[in-house]
Amino acid sequence: MARVFRTVFLMAFLLIAGKAYAAGGACPSGSNYTNPANPTGPNVSLASLGITNCYYVAASGSDANSGTSEASPWLHSPGMQQCQGNCASVSIAPGMGFIFRGGDTWHFGNSSASPYAGVVSNCSANGTLAGGLCLGSHNGTSANPIYYGVDQAWFVGGSWTRPILTADNPLCNANTANGTTCISTTDFYRQPSYYVTSCPYQLGNSNILADLSFSKYQIFDNFEMTGLCQNHTGQPGGDDTYVRYGAAQAPLYFTNLYIHGASHLKFAAFNGSPGCAGAVCINISAFEGSVNNGNVGETIVYNVVDFADSDPAGEELCQSGFYNVAYNAFRYTTQCLPNPLHVFHDNLYEHFFENGHSNLIESLDKSGTNAVYNNVFRHIENVLSSGGGVGLWLGPKTGTTDYIFNNVMFDVGPLEYINIGGVAITTVQGDYVFFNNTFQSNVSQPILRCHGQTQGTTVEVNNHYIDDQSYILGPCSALTATNALLMSNATAASKGYAASETYAYSPMSSTSPTVVAGTNAASSFCSALSTASTLDPYLRDAAWACANDTRYACTYNTSNHTVTCPTRAPAPRPTGVAWNIGAYQFGLGSSINPPSNLAAIVQ
Repeated sequence: MARVFRTVFLMAFLLIAGKAYAAGGACPSGSNYTNPANPTGPNVSLASLGITNCYYVAASGSDANSGTSEASPWLHSPGMQQCQGNCASVSIAPGMGFIFRGGDTWHFGNSSASPYAGVVSNCSANGTLAGGLCLGSHNGTSANPIYYGVDQAWFVGGSWTRPILTADNPLCNANTANGTTCISTTDFYRQPSYYVTSCPYQLGNSNILADLSFSKYQIFDNFEMTGLCQNHTGQPGGDDTYVRYGAAQAPLYFTNLYIHGASHLKFAAFNGSPGCAGAVCINISAFEGSVNNGNVGETIVYNVVDFADSDPAGEELCQSGFYNVAYNAFRYTTQCLPNPLHVFHDNLYEHFFENGHSNLIESLDKSGTNAVYNNVFRHIENVLSSGGGVGLWLGPKTGTTDYIFNNVMFDVGPLEYINIGGVAITTVQGDYVFFNNTFQSNVSQPILRCHGQTQGTTVEVNNHYIDDQSYILGPCSALTATNALLMSNATAASKGYAASETYAYSPMSSTSPTVVAGTNAASSFCSALSTASTLDPYLRDAAWACANDTRYACTYNTSNHTVTCPTRAPAPRPTGVAWNIGAYQFGLGSSINPPSNLAAIVQ
């Protein structure tokens, strides 16, 4: 009798254990995946990333299937409210992969659409916030992360496209404006604006499409995300978000996403106005997050955020987070407030609009050493006649140094171009080092506003300014300037520097004024970045990039919404003679390849 009891007990135990940690099937074997530890290196397999067992999800599937192969997929995935049957029997655990069929669509707003994924009402924040795809409080490990993404060899249709997660609200833009449900107007800043008269669908109380809060070591890859509509009042930050990851416990990785297609009710006032209290004002974010460990943050690479199909001044890029951000295309957005920002490089950031309190980057930066480099910022509030926001408003803390180099910023309208030493979202200021950047302004305005700097220092070396007045708003007692080159727009054009070049405002010949006219900074700035990178792998690429000219960010393919990086093969800067002024080094040939393991996983 005792033996029978023990046998029944063991079978029950195994059944419970199997339900909690059911083994998935074999994972896709192809080397088709971005390596978060080395995003510019060769693609790798899921196995090499520690993803050891996989489940499959398709619009033609059934939750009664095993889910362990592409021939027997589920209809839903764990994290979806409608996940039932065998799908509901699996608990998300380290090393698991959940593979969505390319070209399929999962609906989180319209319950009449199929497949409907539902909304998890108690997704995060102690069960008080709802979420569509709810992946919060699920932890992978550094050796075995959790993967939500794709197999690019598995798709419907003639070729692979991303699986779609949609909140189901229709687009509202110049092409869909009809005067009834989608209204075309001009906003408070005389920019084109579009709003809807109602939001058909909301994702619970929070309107969050994917929530990874209170989690760590997850890879969220290759989804198209669209269809949010904002009707919240009073600007409740954290709601109306495509990807939310509040209070993440350690690294998260967001790769190859395409985020677009948002709408909103008519805004009652401009952002930050008293008129926004209790009224509808801008609140939608592409990314909203924070990471508890100040030395380890999220990695955001090869993503596209493009609200060209929406109200261009109605959707912000980021709220908090944005720790390690590289090789992305950000377009037709407004406002990004990172906290903490650490490295921001090789991003195409264009078509930026004003919302009343818009800042291209307003950041509270990580303690220590940070780097902003190789970005292309263009078409920044260029439709305004006055009243713009702030361009770069970095916030190094006391004892922290931000290195800003190899950036190209042009077609910029009236705004506070670069604010140095202002309060930003921090009241303590560290040190700034600007070198070998090319900055152009469409209007006569100061580019470097350092008159408000009361703490720290600013060093600027070899920068090329194209402006029709003095580039400095001073006096700037903490500023040391070396070999700055200021040109009017007319002079720049006469010397061959133009926005219409393949690489905007680059020198055209060996006799161009920027060529061999700068100071060699290899032993100072590059050496400092190299020293910092020995303790911080996120800075390894910055140390290498310092010794080369700009890579000119990424090229954006508007057909398949992907990026190709870099746009330009960089040229090495010499070690023993004068550098060029500005972001470009003329006529020295192509550089060697960058080192491997540029952004290694930090535990």
